[in-house]
Amino acid sequence: MVQECGEHSYWQKGALNADGYNSYLPCVMDFQLFFVMEKAFLEPQQWENGVVRLYNSLAADYLYKDLNNILIFTENHDTDRIMSTLDGDLDKFKLMNTFLMTTRGIPQIYAGIEILMEGKKSDGDGKMRIDFPGGWEEDGRNAFTTDGRTNKENDAFNFLQKLLQWRKVNPVVHTGKLKHYIPENDVYVYFRFNNEKTVMIVLNNGSEKQELSLDRFSENIKDFTKGYDILSEQTIQFSNGKLRLNGNTSMVLELK
Repeated sequence: MVQECGEHSYWQKGALNADGYNSYLPCVMDFQLFFVMEKAFLEPQQWENGVVRLYNSLAADYLYKDLNNILIFTENHDTDRIMSTLDGDLDKFKLMNTFLMTTRGIPQIYAGIEILMEGKKSDGDGKMRIDFPGGWEEDGRNAFTTDGRTNKENDAFNFLQKLLQWRKVNPVVHTGKLKHYIPENDVYVYFRFNNEKTVMIVLNNGSEKQELSLDRFSENIKDFTKGYDILSEQTIQFSNGKLRLNGNTSMVLELK
């Protein structure tokens, strides 16, 4: 269902504003989260930098009246394309989009992100609004097909397709609750959960492999003994109380 969403409004309908102002807009765009996403995955974790930016932004969610009716995005027709911001780093692209597709809110996907289209606003709006290649006789290539995409583009395309197909049939990431934990050692962990399902998302924004102790997350892991990672399509056992993480990777674990 498509509904009105305020592009330049920060106050959602029914928000408790000190001056009593009511925008009457049921949906607003989360520019604050967009601003921190632009930086979070490019920095090592420090006091207020790196993935801590994501945690701090979501910690202010009490300002919103309806957390499930917020539009979240990494790029649009008025911003730099994210692959230009990330200097073409596919691992960071995957981390950022894992977060976008699993945190609270309604993700907006700008056409061309699935083939890593680039462009900077400083070069003019046309750079961010180039037509998707394909579909017309005069197009030099057709990126709607596997053969019309590069290996790197197919990697990104397949990653997003897998994540989106999973998201489509999992209401837990549409309307489930979110609980997140203060990032440590460049690792941000949060959970989406409802009465039917619990999903644990792990984002390792560091370049090194590391082991993540699960003790700190016992409130959400509860009696679950394993998790199925929908990205790697592997089942991870929790028997030793630790998760082995590769550098610059994410995990989306359906707990069982």
